[in-house]
Amino acid sequence: MVSPTKKILLTTLLTNACRVLLAFLFMVSGFVKAVDPIGFFYKLKEYALTFDITLFSDAWLLFFALVIVGVEFIAGFLLLIGAYRKPVAVFAFLVMLFYTPFTLYLLLENPVSDCGCFGDAMQLTNLETFIKNLFLLFMAAVVCFNTSLYRRCISNKSRWLAVLFVFFYTIFIEGISVWHLPVIDFRPFAVGTNLREAVIDMPAQYESIAVYEKNGEQRDFAAGSIPGAEWNYIGSRNKLVEPARPATVNDFALIDIATDYDIAEDVLADTGYVAILVMESLENADESRVDKINDLYDYSINRGFSFYAVTSSDEEAVALWCKRTGAEYPLYWADNDMLKTMVRANPGLLLLKDGVILDKWKIDDVPEVDTTSVSATLFKSDWLVNCLRFMRGWHFWSLSFILPVAFILFVDVFACMGKKDRGKNAKSIEENTALQSKEIE
Repeated sequence: MVSPTKKILLTTLLTNACRVLLAFLFMVSGFVKAVDPIGFFYKLKEYALTFDITLFSDAWLLFFALVIVGVEFIAGFLLLIGAYRKPVAVFAFLVMLFYTPFTLYLLLENPVSDCGCFGDAMQLTNLETFIKNLFLLFMAAVVCFNTSLYRRCISNKSRWLAVLFVFFYTIFIEGISVWHLPVIDFRPFAVGTNLREAVIDMPAQYESIAVYEKNGEQRDFAAGSIPGAEWNYIGSRNKLVEPARPATVNDFALIDIATDYDIAEDVLADTGYVAILVMESLENADESRVDKINDLYDYSINRGFSFYAVTSSDEEAVALWCKRTGAEYPLYWADNDMLKTMVRANPGLLLLKDGVILDKWKIDDVPEVDTTSVSATLFKSDWLVNCLRFMRGWHFWSLSFILPVAFILFVDVFACMGKKDRGKNAKSIEENTALQSKEIE
C-alpha cells in the first residue's frame, strides 16, 4: 500500500511533468504559427470554406489568427512559470476539451488533411493529431485539478512584468511576419533552397565497402584501398551514406498562358540572376508599387537578367492588370497554393541564381537595384532589408526571448531574497529590543 506522503510526492511529480510538457507544446505550437501568421490565416480560411462559414471576412480571419496564436503562446509561457495558476490551467483544459472532439471529427470525416496545429513546421495526419490531443487533454486535466501541487517560478509582484514582455514579444514577432515576411520559413521555398534538387526525388546514396579478415577479426576498408598481405579479402557490401529523399517541391510548373508551355525547367536551368514576381491573385494584388516593378523589369532586361511574373488569375484578370499598370513583362500561370507557399506576399519577389533562392521580399521591401554592379550585387544595401535578414532565423528570436525572461526571473529571485533578509533583520531587531527592555527592567 502506498503511503499518503509517497502518493502526494508521485502526484506532485506527475503534475509538474505534465505542466512543463503541456507548456512546452503550447509555446512551440504558438511560436511556429506566430512566425507565419499568414499561413495560419490560410488554414482558418480553409476551415471556413470547408464548413461553409461566410460570416467572417478575410480581415477578421487574420485578426482571429493573430489572437489565437498569441493567446496560445502566452498561455504556454504562463503555465511554464506557474503564474496565474488556476485560471491558466482551467483555460488550457477547456481548450483541449474543445480541440479533442473536434480532431476526432476531423479523423472520422477527413474534411482537411492537416489541422495546422504546428503550421508548416510539422504536418500531422488527423490520426496523429487526435492521439496527440488525447495525451494533451489528459495532461491538461492533471494540471487543472492539481494546481496547488506546483509552485510558481516568479513572485506575484513581478509576474505582470514577465507577462507584459511576452505580450509585446508576441505582438512584435507577429507584426514583423505580417507586414514583411515570416522571420522563420518552414516552407520548401525558404531562402537558400536549391530548387533544382528540391523538385526531384533524390535516390539513396551508397558507398562500396571492402571487408577483410585477419586472425578472426573482420574490418571494413574503403573501396580501392588494399591493406597488408596478412589481410584476407572476404567480400564487399554497400553502406548507406544518405537515405533517399522525396521531392520537397511537387508539381513545380510555370505555364505560358498563350502556349501552355511549362517554362519551369528553363527557369531552373538559368545560371544567371532570375527574378520571379509572384502575384497569386491579380484582383487583390497591391498596385502601390507598380512603378517599382516596372523599373525592376526594365533593369533586368537591360542587364540581361531573366524576369518572370506568375499568377493564378485567369486571362481576363491578366489583361486587366496589364491595362491598368502598363506591365510589359509576360505573365505565366501557376497553381494558387504553390504561389502562396513560395512567398507570403501579393505581390512578392524571389531572386534566384543557379537555381538557388538567394532572397525574397514583400514588394514594399525590395531594395533599389544597384546600377553600378552587374555580377557582384543586384540590389543596393538597404538598412531595412539588412535588419530583416539579421532577425531571420532561430538564433535571434530564441535569444531575444530567453535572455529578457531570464533577466526578469533573476531580478525577481534577488528581490525576494532581499525581502527575506529584511524580514529576518527586522525580526532580529525586534528580538534585541525586547531583550534589552527585559534587561532594563
